[in-house]
This record gives sequence, C-alpha cells and structure tokens, in this order.
Amino acid sequence: MSSLLTEHKYPYDWRTKKPTIFRATEQWFASVEGFRQAAVDAIGEVKWIPPQAENRISAMTSSRSDWCISRQRTWGVPIPVFYHVETKEPLMNDDTINHIKSIIAKKGSDAWWYMAVDDLLPDKYREIASEYEKGTDTMDVWFDSGSSWAAVLGTRDGFSFPADLYLEGTDQHRGWFQSSLLTCIATKGKAPYASVVTHGFVLDEKGLKMSKSLGNVVDPKAVIEGGKNQKEAPGYGADVLRLWVSSVDYTGDVMIGSQVLRQMSDIYRKLRGTLRFLLGNLHDWTEENAVQYQDLPKIDQHALFQLENVINNIRESYESYQFFKIFQIIQRFVIVDLSNFYFDVAKDRLYVGGSTSFTRRSCQTVLAAHVVSIARIIAPILPHLAEDVWQNLPFQHTNDDGSVAKFVFESRWPSLNKIRLSLPKEEIDFWANILELRTEVNKVLEAARTGKLIGSSLEAKVHLHTPDGLSSKLCEMCESNHDADTLQRIFITSQVEVHQSVENEHIENVPYTGECLIGGSKVWIGVSRAEGSKCERCWNFSLRVGSFPEHPTLCKRCFNVVAGHPEPAMAAVS
Repeated sequence: MSSLLTEHKYPYDWRTKKPTIFRATEQWFASVEGFRQAAVDAIGEVKWIPPQAENRISAMTSSRSDWCISRQRTWGVPIPVFYHVETKEPLMNDDTINHIKSIIAKKGSDAWWYMAVDDLLPDKYREIASEYEKGTDTMDVWFDSGSSWAAVLGTRDGFSFPADLYLEGTDQHRGWFQSSLLTCIATKGKAPYASVVTHGFVLDEKGLKMSKSLGNVVDPKAVIEGGKNQKEAPGYGADVLRLWVSSVDYTGDVMIGSQVLRQMSDIYRKLRGTLRFLLGNLHDWTEENAVQYQDLPKIDQHALFQLENVINNIRESYESYQFFKIFQIIQRFVIVDLSNFYFDVAKDRLYVGGSTSFTRRSCQTVLAAHVVSIARIIAPILPHLAEDVWQNLPFQHTNDDGSVAKFVFESRWPSLNKIRLSLPKEEIDFWANILELRTEVNKVLEAARTGKLIGSSLEAKVHLHTPDGLSSKLCEMCESNHDADTLQRIFITSQVEVHQSVENEHIENVPYTGECLIGGSKVWIGVSRAEGSKCERCWNFSLRVGSFPEHPTLCKRCFNVVAGHPEPAMAAVS
C-alpha cells in the first residue's frame, strides 16, 4: 500500500476561515410546487425599480426548489413540533399549534425553551406527554422576515395591504423579497408589496468593498460628526451625507470617500448660499407687498415659470424614486438659472432701486415664491437646512386650507400653479434665445475685458446687428415698459443698441466683435466703451450724470431714488 497528498478544492467557512464538514440531517421543507407559477405571475403585477430587477427575481423564483425552513441553531423562532421518544414520529397539528400560539402570545417565543412538554401540549395530550420531547430546530430567519408583512399590513391603523414599497439591496431578490412573496402567495394569493426598490452596495473611493481589515470603512457617524482629527476628517453634518445619498444612482454600486464628501459639501454650501441670498433680500418684505402675476415684468414671469417646472419635475422624480435626478435638477436650477442669471441680473433692482419701488417689490415677489418652494422640495432630502430656512422666513406661510405652517413639514407639497405654467410657448422660446444671446454677449465682453477696453461689464456698450425679425423683438426689449426687461439690465451693461441690419460702417467702428446664430437668425455682436460718465451710486455710465445740480454725480434713476421721487415701473433713461 502507498499514500500520497493530493491538493483539491474544499469549501471553507467565510467567517471563521476554517474548512467545513457536510453532514446529511433531517430537515423541514416547505413545498413551493403548488404555488410557484402563481408567484411568478404575481411578480409581473409589481412595479420593480430598476425594471431589470423583475427579470432577476422571476428567474430565481421560476427555478426555485423546495424551501428548507429548518435550522439547527441555539437561537431563533422555534418550530413547534414534538417527536415521539421511541419512534421519532412528529406530532404537529392544528390543536398543538393553536395551543402553542396562545402560550407564545402571552409569554413570548422563549416559552418553548423553558416550559415543560406537558405544559406545551394541549390537555388531551397530557396523559401521553411523557412519550414526547420538544424539537430543537429553529425557523429559517428568511421565513421570519418573509412573514413580517402578516404582523404589520392590515393589522394596524394606517398600514393597509399590500405595502406601498419594499426597499433593500440587490441580494434580497434571493432573500427577503422572495421569502415575503412566497409566504404571501401561499396564504393570500398575492404579493405583499405594490413596488420594490433595490439598491447596490457602498464601496470606497477606489471602488473596493469596505472591509475592516483594509481599513477603508466609512462610518456614517464619523461623516456627520467628524473624526478624532477634525482637520483631516471634518464633520459634514447629516444633510451633506443625505445629499450624497440623493446624488448617486443607487441602482448600482456607489462610491464614497473624503474627496466625494468634499464635493458634496461644496454643493451644499452653494445651495445654502442661494437660500441665504433669498432670505437676506426679503428682510423687509411681507405678503402685502406681493405684485400680481399679470403685472410682473416678463423676466419675473419667466422665472416663476422655471420654478414651477422644477417643482413638477422634482415631484415626478420623488414619485419614481429617482433621487439622483432631484439632485441634478436642483443643482442646475440653483447654479445656472438662479445664481448665474436671475440673481446676477436682480442685484441691480434689489440694491439700487428704491426700497419700496415696484421693480424691487416685483423681484421680491419672485424671491419669496422661490424660498418657500425650494425649502419644501428639498425638505425630504435636506430636512435640517429646510427647517433652518423656514424658521428664518420674515413672513408666515399659510397653507391652502388657511392654516399657518410653523414648520416646513406642516407646509405640505407646493400645489400646482397653472397661471405660472401658462406662459406661451413663443415666450418660452424667446427667453431661451435671450439666455443663449446673453452667453454669446458675455464672450465678447470677456474679450473686451481681456483687451483692457473695459473693466466691469457696466463700462460697456453692446451693439447688436441682425438682419431679420429677431431685431424687432430685441428693439421691443430695449424699449420695454419694465426696466427689469431691458437688454442692458439682462446683459448687465450700461447701454445696448439694436440695429435691424448689418451695416458695415457701424461694424468697422466697434473694437470687439463676435457672431452667432440665435433661433436660426444670424446676430453680430459688438462691444465698445459706454457713453457718458459713471454714476457713483449704481456704477452705470450715463449721459445724464451731471445733469442734476443737487446730486451731480448721479444718473437720473439714482437721483430720483435719493431725492425721494416715486420710481416708475417703466424703463428709465439713465
């Protein structure tokens, strides 16, 4: 005889890292043969997010074998079965189960372990109780969690059947989602949930699985409160962590780390800065100062149209659990639509116009609508920031039913404002063209600034030449009844001239130029030095500076404000 060592694959326990020994033992099984197809059919009636989750759980369920529901563990919910001491025949029927149910309802599931057999058996079995012993098997924990719906849905006030939503990781297609489905189909004939959302797992910044041995575990508490070294591991607060959760596409694995958190913190600060700007410019505003929608300048009506669109899009994203879209919508709205455009243009009205003037009150009307709406739409994700804003509102918010919302979550979701959404398509398209034109004008202004022709944009005069219909619309803006709608306010320059044709003699005398297509129309852009002198109050250049002996350094608009003359809504000649 001879012997030799042979290397071969052998299973190891993942936790203890020791080899495992397989042993065949008697187990309890639940047959799924009788309702497997019903379970597969029920899957098709559930809304799965992401949609591919349906294929995954359908494949697993359709190939499901009988379910081993017993475990040999020292803890867990006992399987209420008795065995004959000699024959090992099991004793488990409606009488024994109902009796044990009544005991556990009073004393808890531990009663199975500490009570004697003759106390656990119904009275009719007392005489033969000595012939039986308790089973020691426990229930599979997936059976425990999979039947949790039975203890909650339809048994408590406010919890109807089926559940609106089940939420867990992708591994639960094989676990909780499936065990819940099987137990409910077997007993009620339908799925226990209307919708199921599955998410991936959190990895470190390098895309590696988090592990204590690798030292790459990100502790949520440390993210919120900071580590021992606050300089290296600062605390970002709960809102920044929640903002990160909303920013990622949870349907796949997501990454987190110090760099990601710093980026989220920067975005959070920008959002907070936007809300501070809104609150800071509403300190003297009340709802009695509100300007009616039909009286607002077109730029303000367009701003409210954009706000209403954002509210609608975010509502749809919440309802479809697409939180990363909410993050994207808010980020773009705050940075591009508000900070980079509306706030930039509005500062002239807010800081230079008369404190109670129409043009300032109309802008404040828009700001008030924004701060109240933004606080409410971000509240589910950023509750602390939203509540902070709400407690610093300079006015009370009244709900549609007349109640006062003392807290942001008492204010409810913003109701649909059909008037704001009624902006004509031609108007929407025109403002899209104006914003595109503003971007092109800024490019030429930047070239003039680089060439030392101007310092700030208020030192510039913009020349626009276009040979067709666009010029008439631009001319209308230059002569708008509302100062806020004029092109010089939108471009933040002192003067704008619009020419209805491309005239070479004009073009040749302008030092900085550019060309672009706006709405299919060719536009030629020129920038020269503004005419007149600089107003020391608003910094706009005007030929009228020096025309007022009492205030020789002011333009006409600023003279009227300082002198206390009523400021008209109509465009004023600076």
